[in-house]
Amino acid sequence: MKSSSDPKANFSEYTSWCWLNDCNPSFEGPGYLYPKPIMDDIINSIAEEMYHKGYEQHDDSSDLLVDFQVIFKEDSSKNAIVDEQTYPLWDNYIDSELYYRYLVGTLIIDIADRRKGNVIWRSVTEKYLPNNPQLTKEEISKGIKKALKDFPDRMREED
Repeated sequence: MKSSSDPKANFSEYTSWCWLNDCNPSFEGPGYLYPKPIMDDIINSIAEEMYHKGYEQHDDSSDLLVDFQVIFKEDSSKNAIVDEQTYPLWDNYIDSELYYRYLVGTLIIDIADRRKGNVIWRSVTEKYLPNNPQLTKEEISKGIKKALKDFPDRMREED
């Protein structure tokens, strides 16, 4: 995970946030790579993590605008050649596939200052996934926590 922030941004000024696109989360891409239940889990996990960090979700007059992108890239790696007699406990070792195919998933979260109109914080998180990932809500939540780990917490007044 890599994050960067605008050194001129004063994060203590910010108290509220909203989604970038008229306060409605949006995403683009083919449905088979971006199924709605997974996108809903990402959206909800970002909202929960922003709340836990002390930021309230409001309307389009909010201090911060949040946007995210999910990118999947197909990749492969050449399988290692293994002498089965060296590892006699392996069952059903099949070396007919020369390449192991997988996805590289990237989550990018951008947070912008609404008034100034510029991005003040960005996180880029990558994860290697099988070709047909079956992501659980818990895995998504864990990934969002990791992606927003370095985003500054703020003190929230208790009711």
